[in-house]
Amino acid sequence: MLFVSGMICLLGGSAAFFLYQVHTLNILLSLEAVMLSILIILYTYSSFSGAPSFSFLVLLTFAACEAALGLSLMVSMLRLWGNDYISSLGSMKFYCMNFVK
Repeated sequence: MLFVSGMICLLGGSAAFFLYQVHTLNILLSLEAVMLSILIILYTYSSFSGAPSFSFLVLLTFAACEAALGLSLMVSMLRLWGNDYISSLGSMKFYCMNFVK
């Protein structure tokens, strides 16, 4: 049953990632849902097979790093442009090119 709920969460997070791409926070939340579902599936697999769950801890560490990096990038976007729209990322290339010169 836990495996099925992990698969449903994976499908829901993937659908949210592809359907709600307006705000950066929506994308980050859907990525966290996908990572949580992968963690649930990996935990279920390792508990049924009897294998050690070192990969579970590694994936959990990567998920925490991904969340921290995503939130820091979103805060930088909010400070720079004042919103978290994905459409603002198109002007980032222009800003970076002028900043380097």
